Amino acid sequence: MSGRDLRALDKLPTLTDLVRNRTLRLAVTGLSRSGKTAFIASLVQNLLGAAGRPGRLPFLRAAAERRIVGARLLAPEADEVPPFPLEQTVAALAADPPHWPASTTDLRRVRLVLRFSSAGLLRLLGGTAELTVELLDYPGEWLLDLPLLQQSYGDWSRATFALARRGVRAPLARDWLDFLARHPADRTGDPQTALQAYELYRDFLAACRDREQLSLLQPGRFLNPGQIADPSLLQFCPMPLAIGARAPPGSLAALMEARFEAYRRVIVQPFFTQLARNVDRQIVLVDVLRALNAGEEAFADHRLALDTILAAFRFGRRSLLRRLFGARIDRVLFAATKADHVPALQRDHLEALMANLVEAPSLRAKAARARAAAAALASIRCTEDGTDVIDGRKVDIVVGLPEGGERRIRFFPGIVPVTPPPTGFWGERFTEFPVFQPPRITSAAGDGIPHINLDKALDFLLEDALA
Repeated sequence: MSGRDLRALDKLPTLTDLVRNRTLRLAVTGLSRSGKTAFIASLVQNLLGAAGRPGRLPFLRAAAERRIVGARLLAPEADEVPPFPLEQTVAALAADPPHWPASTTDLRRVRLVLRFSSAGLLRLLGGTAELTVELLDYPGEWLLDLPLLQQSYGDWSRATFALARRGVRAPLARDWLDFLARHPADRTGDPQTALQAYELYRDFLAACRDREQLSLLQPGRFLNPGQIADPSLLQFCPMPLAIGARAPPGSLAALMEARFEAYRRVIVQPFFTQLARNVDRQIVLVDVLRALNAGEEAFADHRLALDTILAAFRFGRRSLLRRLFGARIDRVLFAATKADHVPALQRDHLEALMANLVEAPSLRAKAARARAAAAALASIRCTEDGTDVIDGRKVDIVVGLPEGGERRIRFFPGIVPVTPPPTGFWGERFTEFPVFQPPRITSAAGDGIPHINLDKALDFLLEDALA
């Protein structure tokens, strides 16, 4: 072996170096308005303060045992992934009055390093170890595009039309469907007609989201496109095609199908390729209370959207991400957010409901030797628990300041079901949840952010890496 080879070997990391310096990549996903931005900001701020204020994370064992001895943010890397807007997010929460930060509109990343002393065999080596935690944040709507990789344009079109013609979607789809009736699939395709059809379809999706709180809205980037260099990649919509039929060459349907295929090839596949290469663990956030609040059809649609995502996001060998892109996720947390909107006992109900909603995906994860868990958490706690008397009966409530309000209110949320509600549950609209103002925090990294069960979530996600 030459001296040059020996010098090269000297530069390689030793086994001790590899054990002491590990990187764990977490993807934070979920349907729209599930609280991804708040989750990441609270996670980062509380971990940055874990060494100085371990009492803020009592159920994160490494913090409770005072083994986290330091934490620091890493500077953004000079690559194609923009940094997570941590400074702006914390500034919104530290403002007077505090307000909720803007939602995620594109792929973002933040990285921090935890320095800790090991509780396991590594302590025999002496010193401390470092864990780099990398968090990827992206709009939950984009998850809905993963199933498109398994569908033909015709299959997707037929499924979309079937949904659009029933329930609360039907009146919202009228303008779009009327336009398609006047511009049949076999007419000559031209970009202007395609643009008009796309805009009407996009407006239909937006109305489904904003008026009826629906969730299964594809393609996901139609409502949250992010940065796309060529807008024409989005300018398509479903067209009526019979099973087995092919779009005539040069027709409007052929133009739409070509753009659908380009969208999958240029936008969807590269995104999930990047995601698959950079994810070890998955956090799926779900605003279960919002879905309950929206009514029976919206709740059912929320379940369908979640099932659609998770069916494609299977864990283990049958995973679409693994088969197509080589992904391997070894832990997944399903978390119902905004647990501070219900009192302590109802949080157990909320966690049980979350576990029931994802029972099949959790079983798939366990069968694939991945670990799965369900939780109810509040990334940023806005309320306090209390009691009140209603109709002569003492009940548990929460107390908080409504956004834009001047006085705190005493709020009784009702009883959260522990299983998906039957039809009889929906005789009346479920409790209307207020939007509570976030607590005012300081912008200092070490001060942390009040939360509920974030430390339990962190222990599930990080405990083996901090052992």
